[in-house]
Amino acid sequence: MPIQVKPAAAVLGAEIQGADLTRPLDAATIGQIRAAFYQYEVIYFRGQMLTDEDHIRFSAHFGELRKLKIGTQPHETHPEIFVISNIKKDGKHIGSYDAGIFWHTDGAYLPNPHAVSALRALQVPVVDGRTLGDTNFASVSAAYEALPQAMKKRLVGLKAVQSILHRLSQTVESGIKKDYSAAVKADPEAIHPVVRVHPVNQRKCLYVTEGYTSRILGIPEDESRDLIRELTAHCVKPEFTYLHHWQQHDLVVWDDCSTQHKATFDYPAHAPRLMHRTTVVSKQ
Repeated sequence: MPIQVKPAAAVLGAEIQGADLTRPLDAATIGQIRAAFYQYEVIYFRGQMLTDEDHIRFSAHFGELRKLKIGTQPHETHPEIFVISNIKKDGKHIGSYDAGIFWHTDGAYLPNPHAVSALRALQVPVVDGRTLGDTNFASVSAAYEALPQAMKKRLVGLKAVQSILHRLSQTVESGIKKDYSAAVKADPEAIHPVVRVHPVNQRKCLYVTEGYTSRILGIPEDESRDLIRELTAHCVKPEFTYLHHWQQHDLVVWDDCSTQHKATFDYPAHAPRLMHRTTVVSKQ
């Protein structure tokens, strides 16, 4: 049976039905899923009782997986798995507990940034029968298309510094103490075009976020600061966003070139949240 693609009531996002990701998928099904992904930028699967091995196998259909080295968060036995959680063991968080506190795109500070991320919900926070911990996604390809022609012309050729140091400074200001020393030492920042051309579908995408963009090169500092503020506010306007309401055993896959995302953090610390993420390396 062919899969079913059910678009969300938004400019991006679609649910994929009819695919059992616990089993190897044939080439035709993978082709359908990939086509839906590059059309809708965020796709999700409900009720997938995946193992980490299933998760890794499916993610690899989008490209080479990256083994992340931020802090102590990678999975103990599968370095391709990045753990996101507010759960503590022996007084320490078992995963990244502040992931998504700012609008961002994963890996922007790397010379070869992330291309695709796939996040799986093992535990979702529930309070008084309500599931919390939703995630906002924004289409930066739709945001670019909606820019006035004068702004599009202004952005031609501009490049920006994407910096984990910028991310770290914001985290500290928010009162969160976290060890980014490994990432800072390896790849503290990278320079990327303000408007990236998607390597697969050739869409133009705004690549400026509040989480990582510290400076736009070639213009005065005050103009850079104002332009970053203007573009980041534009990218996350409601007409460009999709809010994903998590359910346990969801798998959500998003395009790191054409989207940004931000967690809601609307749940208390005593409500456990546990997510596993895989990451596909970008093709330059």
